[in-house]
Amino acid sequence: MGVAAYLWGVALLVAILQICPSIAGGEAIPPSQVVVRTKAYQPQETNFPRGSYEYLVSWEGIPVGSASIHVGTTYRDKKKMLNVVATARSGGVVALFYRLRHRSESIFSAQELRPVEFVSQQIENTRFTNLKIDFSPDGLIKSEIRKGRPNRKEEVTEVSFKSENRTFDPISAAFLARSLPVNPTEALSFDVFNGEDRYLISLHVVGREKIRVAGEEYDAFKVEPSVKKLTDTERDKRLRKAYLWVSTDGRREVLKLESEVFIGSVNATLVRFVPNGVPAADIDRAPTEQPSQNE
Repeated sequence: MGVAAYLWGVALLVAILQICPSIAGGEAIPPSQVVVRTKAYQPQETNFPRGSYEYLVSWEGIPVGSASIHVGTTYRDKKKMLNVVATARSGGVVALFYRLRHRSESIFSAQELRPVEFVSQQIENTRFTNLKIDFSPDGLIKSEIRKGRPNRKEEVTEVSFKSENRTFDPISAAFLARSLPVNPTEALSFDVFNGEDRYLISLHVVGREKIRVAGEEYDAFKVEPSVKKLTDTERDKRLRKAYLWVSTDGRREVLKLESEVFIGSVNATLVRFVPNGVPAADIDRAPTEQPSQNE
C-alpha cells in the first residue's frame, strides 16, 4: 500500500515507484547498460499554476493518508527553474501500524523542463531512505542512496552513468507529459530514473469522461499509464493496473488516480488547489486561472 510522489499523476503514481519496493523476478541490468530510445519531446505549455494540489488517499475505500504537490519557482545560476515538492503520509487507523512520511523534490528548467536535481526522504515505520540525483547537461547522471534503521550502519549505494537518451526523474517527466498536447492515437513514453533503476513510463489516453471531484464536475481524459522496469529482465509485478483522470482544459490538472497494487487498490482524489500566497483556511478550492508566477 502507498502513494506519494510518480509522474504528475504519475508525480502521484512516482510515489508508487518511490514508496513501494520493487519485486525483481529476473536478472539485474545496470542503468548504464539499458538500451532505450524515446522521442525528444519539446514542451508546449509551461505556464504551470504555482501553488499546492492536495489529495486524499484511500485504500479499498478507506481513508489512509494524504498527498500533495507544491509547484514553485527558484533560480540556479540565474536561470529560472521550477521547484516541485511532492509529499505523502499515512493517516487514520492505518497510521497506528504503518507510519509513512515521504517527501520528493525536483528542480528542473522552467522552459525545457530538463532535470537538474532530485532529492527524496522517506520514513517507513523504522526504515529510512534518503536519495539524491544530480543531472548534468552532458547526460551524466549520479545518484546516492542511503538506507537504514536507527542505531544501525547505513547502507550506501552510488550509481553513475551517462545516458545517451533523454532521461528524467519522476516529477520532471510528469511535468513534461503535462505540457504536451493530448493525442489519443499516440502514447507518450519517458525514460525515468529513480536513483536505483530506470523505467519506461508510457501514457495512453483511453477515453474521455465526466467526473466529479472537490464538489465540481470536470471533463477529463482517462489515461492509462504503463510501467516497464528497464533494469530487470523481468517486468516489475508490483504495479498491476492504474488510471489517471486529467482535466481537458489547458491546466491539465490531475483530478484522480486509481491503481491496483500488491494487495487491493489505492485511490488518490483531488481535494483542492491552493494558489501560492493564499492561506488554505481561507478557501475551499481556489481557481487556477490566474496563477502567481513570482513565488
